[in-house]
Amino acid sequence: MKNLFLSLLFFCVLMLSPASYAQQSENHVKIRLLAEHASVKGGEEIWIGTEQMIDPHWHTYWKNPGDSGTATQIKWDMPDDFLISDIQWPTPQKIQYGPLLNYGYEQQVILLQKLTLPKDLPRGKITLTADVEVLVCKEECIPEYGTYTLILNGENAANEENSAYLEAARQLLPIHNDWPLFFDVDEQNFSLKITIPAHLRSHIQLDSVKYFPADWGTLANAEKPTATMNGEQLILTQMRGQRPIEKLESLTGVLQFAANTSDSQSESTYNINIKATPSWMESPAGAVISEVMQVMEYPEQGELNFFKALILAILGGMILNLMPCVFPVLSIKALSLVKIAAKSPKLAKAHGLSYTAGVIASFVLIAAILITLRAGGAQLGWGFQLQNPIIITLLGYLLFVIGLNLMGFFEFSSRFNNVGGGLAQKDGLTGSFFTGVLATLVAAPCTAPLMAGAIGFALIQSPFIALVIFSALGLGLALPYLALSFMPNLQARMPKPGAWMSVFKQILAFPMFIAALWMFWILAQQVDVTSASAALLGAILITIALWLLKFSNLKSSKKFILRILAITLIVISTAFIPLTFPSKPSLHDKYMVIKGFGDTFSQSALDKALEGDDPIFTEMTAAWCITCKVNHKIAINIDSTKALFAEHNVRYLIGDWTNEDPEITKYLQKHGRNGVPLYVFYGSRDDVTKQRPAPKLLPQVLTPTIIKKIVEDKP
Repeated sequence: MKNLFLSLLFFCVLMLSPASYAQQSENHVKIRLLAEHASVKGGEEIWIGTEQMIDPHWHTYWKNPGDSGTATQIKWDMPDDFLISDIQWPTPQKIQYGPLLNYGYEQQVILLQKLTLPKDLPRGKITLTADVEVLVCKEECIPEYGTYTLILNGENAANEENSAYLEAARQLLPIHNDWPLFFDVDEQNFSLKITIPAHLRSHIQLDSVKYFPADWGTLANAEKPTATMNGEQLILTQMRGQRPIEKLESLTGVLQFAANTSDSQSESTYNINIKATPSWMESPAGAVISEVMQVMEYPEQGELNFFKALILAILGGMILNLMPCVFPVLSIKALSLVKIAAKSPKLAKAHGLSYTAGVIASFVLIAAILITLRAGGAQLGWGFQLQNPIIITLLGYLLFVIGLNLMGFFEFSSRFNNVGGGLAQKDGLTGSFFTGVLATLVAAPCTAPLMAGAIGFALIQSPFIALVIFSALGLGLALPYLALSFMPNLQARMPKPGAWMSVFKQILAFPMFIAALWMFWILAQQVDVTSASAALLGAILITIALWLLKFSNLKSSKKFILRILAITLIVISTAFIPLTFPSKPSLHDKYMVIKGFGDTFSQSALDKALEGDDPIFTEMTAAWCITCKVNHKIAINIDSTKALFAEHNVRYLIGDWTNEDPEITKYLQKHGRNGVPLYVFYGSRDDVTKQRPAPKLLPQVLTPTIIKKIVEDKP
C-alpha cells in the first residue's frame, strides 16, 4: 500500500504539471513481446519474454521495489485453455536515490513467463495480447501503459526464432538450491545464516554479498549490510525494516555474491533464490519440529506416515498438559512427589511409571471403544464421550467432589479410598494410576495442536497401529510428570515439604471448581434448562451427603442413620442425571448466526455455497473444546476478521459438534480429522478456468494473521 500510494502521488504531481503530457507522449521504456519460437504445436511449453528497453538514467522496478516504486504488471488476454506462469524475475540492482534505496532494472531487462499451450491447439494464426503497466523513474516517476501483441503460427512463424536470446535471459534468473538457510531477528537487526559448500567458502568476496528481500519491510534497505564468514557459515547482518517481528515467519529473496572459481583471478557471480527459517530450526530437533509444523499447516492425510503420526501424537499429548483442567491434576501429583522424592527417589520413579500406566491405559481404552463403535457403523470421532450428557454430568460431579476434597471440606476414610477422586488422592501407587485416569478424562474434551493429524491418521489404520498411536498420545500427556519423577536434579529444584503445601492444595481446588462449572455449562448447551438445573441440584445433594459423613464421633446408631441418609442423597442425585431428558439442538455460537455473522453448517448449505463463485470458510467447533473457544474468541469473532470476510465476500459456515452430529462427523472424516477444531477454506473460482482451488486446512491454533493470509492467498 505504501508503494502504491507513493506511485499515485508521483503520478498526480506529474499530471498537474504542463510538461507531463509531453513527457508521456514519448515512452521511456520500449516494450516488446518475444516468444522462444513462433511456430508452436499443441501441448508444448515455451518461454515468453517481455523485453524492456529503458532510456539512460531511468529505471523500472523489481517485484519488491524497495523504499518506493511499483513492480511491472503484465495482464494477458488469451483463450481459457492457454496457461501462463507467474513472472520469473531476474536479480535486480540496488538503485540509490537520496535517502531511499530501490530494487529495479536499468538499460534492459527481460521478464520471462512459461506459456503452456493446449493439446488441441486451434489451427492458423494465434494472437495473444498483454496489457503492460510500467512505472519508470528518474528524478520523477511516470507510469506508462500499453497493449502489446504476440503472434504464434503466423505467416512468418518459421523465421521468428528467439530461443538463444531468451536462453541468455534465463541464465540471469536466480537459481534454486538446497543450502541450509536460517535467520535471527531482534529489535534492531536481522542476520541471515547460510551454510556455504566447501569449495566456495574460501573464495567468496565478502564485500560483494547482497541480499534482495522479496517482501516489503523486511530490511532497512538503504542501510549497508555486513558479511562475515564463521566456519562454514556466511552471516549477513543488516538493520531490519518496519515489518513487525512476529510477522517475520520466514525470509524469501535473492542472495548475490561473487566468488573466485579457482586459484586464478576469474570470478563468477552467484544469484540464489532463498527461503530462510528461524535459526532455532537449525538443530536436529528443530528440523523435526519444522517438518511437523509443515504437516500441521497442511495436514492432508497423504503427507503423514506412521513415524510422523507418532511424533505428532507425543507432541500433542505434551501440549494437553497446558489445558486448564489437566494442569491442576498434574499439580496434585507434583505435590505428592515433593513428599515422596524427599523420602525415596526410587519410589518417586515407581509413582511416575504408575501415573503413566494410568494415562496410557485410559487412552487405549477410549480409543478401543471408539474403534469398536465406528466398526459397528457409528459416526463418531475423538471426544465422542463428551457428546453424552450423562458422562458430562458425572465428570462435573467428579471434578466438584475433588475440589471439595482439596479444599479440606472432607477427607476420604479408608472405606472410600477406592472411590472416585479418593483414588486420585491416595499416596500409594494405586492413587498415581487413577490420577492418570483422571488426567485423561479431563483432557479428553480437547484436541490439542498437532493431535488432529495423528488421530485422523490412526483411525484409518489397522486397530493395532491405531492403538499404538493413541498410546503415544498418552505417553505425551504423561511425559512431563514421568520426566520429573526420574530426574533427581529437577526434584532438587522443587520446594521442600512444609505448611505451604496445605495452602497450595486448597488453591488447587479453585481450578477444579472452574472445571466443574465448565462441565455444567457444556451440559446446558446439550439439554434443556430443567435437566441442567437438576444436575446442579444433584451436586448440592452430594455436598450435603459428604457433609453428613463428616460426623464420625457420634454414637453408632446415629452414625448409621446419617450414613443411610447420605447414601440416599447420593442415590437421589444420580437420579437427576438426565437419563430421560431429551437433548436439544446445541445453541453454541448460534448467537453469531443471529447477529448476521455466519450461517449454520450443513452439507447441503456447503454444496449450495460451492455452486457460487465466492470463497467459503467453515468452522467445526464444540462447546466442550477449549481450543475451539479460544480460536473463535481471538481470531474469528473479531472486527478485523469480520471486515476481512466482508471485503472478500467470504461465506462463513459454523458447524456445532457439541451434540452428536453424523453429518459433521462425516465432514471431519472427509478431511482426515476425527475431532474438533477443524477450519477449512475454499478459495473463490478462477475468473478464467472457473475452477476452485483445492480446499485448504488451517492450523488448529488460529491467529488473525493466519486467517488473513489464507483469505488473501498470501504465501
